Amino acid sequence: MSEALRRAFSVLEPHREAFVAACEREMSAAADPDPEARRLVREGVERLFERIPRGEAEALLREEAEAAATAARGGHGVRLHGLVIRAVTRACVPFLVQSAATKEALAESLLALHEFGDRRLDALLKAHESEGAKRVGEVEDEVARAAERAHELQRANDSLRRSEARSQHRAEQIALLASVAHRIASILEPEQLMEETARMVQARMGHTYVAVVVLDDEGILVGRWAGREGVARRSAGRTQGPPAGIIGRSIRKKAPQVVPDVDRDPDYHRDVPGTRSEMVVPLIESGEAVGALDFQSDEPADFDLDSVVAAEVLAEFLIVAFRNARLYAAARRN
Repeated sequence: MSEALRRAFSVLEPHREAFVAACEREMSAAADPDPEARRLVREGVERLFERIPRGEAEALLREEAEAAATAARGGHGVRLHGLVIRAVTRACVPFLVQSAATKEALAESLLALHEFGDRRLDALLKAHESEGAKRVGEVEDEVARAAERAHELQRANDSLRRSEARSQHRAEQIALLASVAHRIASILEPEQLMEETARMVQARMGHTYVAVVVLDDEGILVGRWAGREGVARRSAGRTQGPPAGIIGRSIRKKAPQVVPDVDRDPDYHRDVPGTRSEMVVPLIESGEAVGALDFQSDEPADFDLDSVVAAEVLAEFLIVAFRNARLYAAARRN
């Protein structure tokens, strides 16, 4: 992981100031905004650029765990520090997509950064939970402490199993994202860009239906979709209409919408037979919703938090690709 991280930060180094600004925007959106957040982001990112190129990732993890333990003993939480870590992980994606030399280098950098972010979060949470457990243990008798330790051990085992499953799932999603990002990076025609994205994601993830839609100048949604054979239509097709249903709600709220059971959601528009659950992630550019990614499944509750995160990363890829397509079109006109 250390070498992959060093290579990732060498790619990010020329964009350091823009990367810090992107992290601050992510943090402001998440912290609502906390006056402490801006300082934490800038200090945290500068520390990463100082320590990671020197191969000190493990030492940094230990120091952050010790700092979290100290904060926990003083009764302070680690919420802002956790938001900083998540902001850094999310903000790095567009820069790596634009600058990575190869698909393999992009996948390696993304995997290393997500693994490092997960380990940082785990260190914070474990240190905080450890100190809390100590305070509880001090006021309990020996029998109660033994029972608590057994309970914590079971929780740790369960958490480890869930973590391993999540890691595998994330690795598969990262591989998909790298593949899609590499394929769409060279597409400079919007209709083809939407069609290829819908087709590749539907084929790789096996969802009943995947659509990529954008708002035109008149506020009408236009886009391309791909459906599983035998469920909806068999091949990619064009879609058009005003923003409505779960897609319309996501665009209005500028936030992901996850519907475990479409039969219980009054906004669901019954356009794909057999759909049981749906996830929509808006395409956000300069603070405005300009379109959406729509995923539908014939399984109930088929979308979880990891699905939302992966879809948000894919949405960021698409925004960059659409921007490149517009620039290319403008250059051709000129």
